Amino acid sequence: RWVSAQIDELVDEGETYGQVAVFYRTNAQSRAFEEAFIRTGMPYRVIGGVRFYERKEIRDAIAYLRAVANRDDDVSVRRIINEPKRGIGARSVDAIAERAARDRISFGEALRQYADLGLGARAVKLLGQFNDFLDTAAALAADAPADEVLGHVLEASGYLASLQGSDDPQDQTRLENLSEFVAVAEEFVQASAVIDVPDDEEIDPDDVPDGDAGLDAFLARVALVADADQLPDADDDGSVTLMTLH
Repeated sequence: RWVSAQIDELVDEGETYGQVAVFYRTNAQSRAFEEAFIRTGMPYRVIGGVRFYERKEIRDAIAYLRAVANRDDDVSVRRIINEPKRGIGARSVDAIAERAARDRISFGEALRQYADLGLGARAVKLLGQFNDFLDTAAALAADAPADEVLGHVLEASGYLASLQGSDDPQDQTRLENLSEFVAVAEEFVQASAVIDVPDDEEIDPDDVPDGDAGLDAFLARVALVADADQLPDADDDGSVTLMTLH
């Protein structure tokens, strides 16, 4: 917020957005700046990297949360069913899709019928494990705050373990991005906490949190930021540059 305010002051003094750059050490650190700029409508571009909410691991994490929150979200369930690789092949996915089309139900609901799809024992076992994972996470999400749900999903799904066990140096960056996304959820939960206001003090109604720290509220908040993140950039001369410094 401070950096955003400083840039606004520079622009008021006659500079242009295109004359300003923000440097940070790792790509994960772009998130805080991106969200601040999105909130104030400040144009920006990320150099040498992808915008935070467009990064694959963040999109995967959001898909996990959406699938947990809404089993009927076919796009999200299909995105994560074998991400990371858990041995669920195309034949299993096709069988679920065929059952969904036959019964006119969602892909996620058809997944519940995994034992009756005519698949082999190994496929049934793997689909059962994935179905149970979604059910367990959904039960947790009914009462737990969003950051707890996100942490559970990343661990229980094996997503973090797959990155931690990888030899790809890029996966360390992906872990850093996921850690930053967990921080987003933690900030959301903290900001949603109900505060006590002394009777003799006045407070702006807009500053009063609604107390909803649940998964649905968090996904709604993320959707607002992620959608704004995909708006077209202004011309390069009119955008603040964000990039890493090594």
